[in-house]
Amino acid sequence: MLKNIKTASWFIKNPQYIPQIFQILKRKSNSALENSGIEAVNWCKENCMDQEEALQRMVNTSKPTNLADLYPNEIKQAQMTAQNCPVKMGGEGAITFIYHLVKNSNAKKIIETGVAYGWSSLAILLAIKDDEGACLISNDMPYIKMNNDDYVGCIIPENLKFKWELQRLPDVKGIPLALKKLNNSIDFCHYDSDKSYTGRMWASPLLWKALKKGGLFVADDINDNLAFRHFCESVYRTPVIIEHLGKYVGVVVK
Repeated sequence: MLKNIKTASWFIKNPQYIPQIFQILKRKSNSALENSGIEAVNWCKENCMDQEEALQRMVNTSKPTNLADLYPNEIKQAQMTAQNCPVKMGGEGAITFIYHLVKNSNAKKIIETGVAYGWSSLAILLAIKDDEGACLISNDMPYIKMNNDDYVGCIIPENLKFKWELQRLPDVKGIPLALKKLNNSIDFCHYDSDKSYTGRMWASPLLWKALKKGGLFVADDINDNLAFRHFCESVYRTPVIIEHLGKYVGVVVK
């Protein structure tokens, strides 16, 4: 009860995020699918491959150079900033994998959902920094009750922000707005926000519709539930899946 009161209080103080409440309530009707993690993990294990093979299949490149070797100063500074941040958020994720996907796919109009420190944002921005026509719109809703608003994307250096726009909205508002800004046509999407089955199955078709033919849809933590598998089946695509630090990332080509 106390937890629910604190959550309600947080939303009252942050009314711009109230639309997310309705998404949370919808999860109750999908309780079995929301708790399908075991089956999802087994599916990921059966279908995963190493990152080199995945990049060869996706963007015809192999033997990727680690991002920390390509940009040692930027990554070291980002690590220091994250370590000194008073709010603890998500880890680095598969940033080398994401960097090479973006870099070698020539993606220009990019959407990302979920930011936290900004690790995937940094990987994408480094990949497009020399591409005059490329840009990234990231959408992020701060963690409920964690007061991390001021630290979202904190590792992004000033010299990369000219390519970046950060929206601070729940997915139900932020994703449609970002797509509108890009004329409902994108080359690349990295989904790392609402990991619930309900949230994924709402957002994925919307993003997929705007994705150009040949564009890449990347989803993190697909082992949480069966949403990514069900989405892939709904669009008749076989995904490429990699494992990173015990979690799984899925990629689908439109």
